[in-house]
Amino acid sequence: MSPTPKPSEFSNQHETQTMAEFKTSICSASYGRADLFKIVDRVAENGFDGIEITVAYHADPAQTSQSMRREIRSHIERSAMSVSALHFIFNPGQRMTSDDPSARAEVTRHLDSVVDLAHDLGAPIVVVGGGGVRRVPADLDRSTGVSRVLEVLGTSARRAEKQGVLLGLEAINRYETNLALNLAECKRYVEEIRSPAMKVVGDTFHMNIEEASLSQAILDTGRLLGHLQVEDSHRLSPGDGHIDFPPLLRALQKIGYEGYLSFEFFWISPELLYLPTFEACDAEAVRGLRALKNLMRDSLA
Repeated sequence: MSPTPKPSEFSNQHETQTMAEFKTSICSASYGRADLFKIVDRVAENGFDGIEITVAYHADPAQTSQSMRREIRSHIERSAMSVSALHFIFNPGQRMTSDDPSARAEVTRHLDSVVDLAHDLGAPIVVVGGGGVRRVPADLDRSTGVSRVLEVLGTSARRAEKQGVLLGLEAINRYETNLALNLAECKRYVEEIRSPAMKVVGDTFHMNIEEASLSQAILDTGRLLGHLQVEDSHRLSPGDGHIDFPPLLRALQKIGYEGYLSFEFFWISPELLYLPTFEACDAEAVRGLRALKNLMRDSLA
């Protein structure tokens, strides 16, 4: 068997994308609260193409000065990588569905500040996760809750358009939220917002719970899929759980997906790490990248 090619050896000249060309990244919080530059250095050494920055841990827009933003971007670029996305962006207690208009306006201001951060760091997309932030309370009419969420997203999407950044509504499973559970629901809301800056974000961990078919969900989402986080059913490296990745990868190829495949190796919050040390996190990152490259290669065999 020939050795797996290094990322730098992957060809980008074909009109139709091949599996080996999918870019790879990993969320910074997969390494816990370690220093961001230390994480970037290891991620680059491991052969990833990008780093998905966990905003709440490593780049709070209120605490990240312009000079620090330039330093972060420069360090990542010197490492021959890019910022693949920003994620885990919201502050505790923020609610898009709040009855208080000023509270909803605060969420919008915060989301706008993350959009600005993405522009400064060169991140192509902001992942709008946060199951609790968009949850519709039981005592609130659902249509009212949905309209409030779409108002916040639509307002920030207009800012994203001006900044040349995308917003991606992430599908999150029913145990963490009650709105936008699957790719089809996210696609419907994205289409209602009617902004070229709005996309859908998938995560195979959540999709494994909510989608009848992961590959069909990707095909149905098509070009609106802006970012994909990939983990197996146990939220660790692909190949150890029961998710069938080859059909999913072929679906990505069929829709012409050009984004990253990004690892998010933690539970509901990065505070609940599976892996106790930086070294253990790093070993899982290496193992995961090797497994994903093998899956990509074998899916074309």
